[in-house]
Amino acid sequence: MITYYIYSGQSEWWQVIVLIVLFILVLVGAYFVTRLFGRFQIKKGSSQNIHQLESISVGPQKFIQLVKIGDEYILIGITKDKITFLKEIDKNNIDLSKYKKEKIAQVTPFSKQLEKFLGKK
Repeated sequence: MITYYIYSGQSEWWQVIVLIVLFILVLVGAYFVTRLFGRFQIKKGSSQNIHQLESISVGPQKFIQLVKIGDEYILIGITKDKITFLKEIDKNNIDLSKYKKEKIAQVTPFSKQLEKFLGKK
């Protein structure tokens, strides 16, 4: 009877250790899968011809965005269910001084943004 309790206690400890190891493996796997999808999204999202210049919220899940497509500037309305073309904007009516081509085309990795936020170089 005593050996049963000792054996049963050891079995429970091994089960706890195995569960902790499995939990750590799941966390590590989730980390690498997240990094893989993050890299894919950055590559997929970077474009030479389409740039979102400005966005303003006009309500819950409702936005108006100024988008540059090639040499044209368009205004679109975005809701939860659809995207609507609102108007084509003349280039002369937009203050483009704050939109440099380098700033638009540059995608900053999250790690660099985090280092900047934490104050590291």
